[in-house]
Amino acid sequence: MQIIKGSRNLKTGQLENPVITLGNFDGVHRGHQKILRKVIQRAEKIGGVSVVYTFDPHPLNVLRPDQEPPKITTFEEKAKFIESYGIDYLVCEHFTKQFAQKSPEEFIEKIIVGRIRPREIVIGHDYAFGKSRQGSIDLLEQTGTKLGYKVHVINDITIKNIPVRSTTIRNLISAGKVSLAQKLMGREYCIAGKVIHGKRRRIGFPTANLSHIKDLIPQKGIYAIRVDTPYGMYGGIVNIGHIPTFGGQKLSIEAHLFDFDNDIYGREIAIHFVKRIRDEKKFDYVPDLVKQIQKDISRAKSILAKQ
Repeated sequence: MQIIKGSRNLKTGQLENPVITLGNFDGVHRGHQKILRKVIQRAEKIGGVSVVYTFDPHPLNVLRPDQEPPKITTFEEKAKFIESYGIDYLVCEHFTKQFAQKSPEEFIEKIIVGRIRPREIVIGHDYAFGKSRQGSIDLLEQTGTKLGYKVHVINDITIKNIPVRSTTIRNLISAGKVSLAQKLMGREYCIAGKVIHGKRRRIGFPTANLSHIKDLIPQKGIYAIRVDTPYGMYGGIVNIGHIPTFGGQKLSIEAHLFDFDNDIYGREIAIHFVKRIRDEKKFDYVPDLVKQIQKDISRAKSILAKQ
């Protein structure tokens, strides 16, 4: 997949018979995947290329930073997932306050049609665009009749009677319901970062302490996890919280990897959340904490064995 930073950097005729979809695609969840499959299917049908058009930073980051939701995926993760589904081009527009002033008509006619020249456009049923999100699907279809592109509208999908949407997934992750979020996303929620030195409490369970880069952190508690390390994938458990037994103040992410004995300080790892096991709890005595951790490990291994 080729990433184009800014639609103005597209060369004339670079995209042959493009079929394009537009949106933020945070999480690249099952609803997004349905749209991507349709884009690829239509591009193959007409002998064209498949294109995703998105923005970075998120429009709310520019217009109302205090209202920007935490991201499910970083831009790098989003690009990787989009590429994995077989998209040919990712056009990433740099969003600015000036860009936000473009009317829906100007956005479609000068940016999308003027630079990308789509043969077909695939969008979700609630897509809106242009200044103050005033552009509607009706306007997109009317403009398509005039300028020569076809519009396909994809309806929401539901899983367990839950509409698959990025906002819903964020809420589930924040509530610790990572296994349900996984069903809506089609993959486990993941946070990545470097392993940093912790407090070295030496209670018999060595931990990898993560310096995370995401704002969207699951609810405090203990989780069964899979950890992608430079040495392969390992099962484990992770504690998200303040380590109350030891009087911790700062939120920490401490993972214990099963059957792992390698030095990964300063190395990148990715924690994949499988299932929440319990709340974080303060113990009066360290031996009681050790017993509980042993129970957590046993339960996590049972959960992971069923995956």
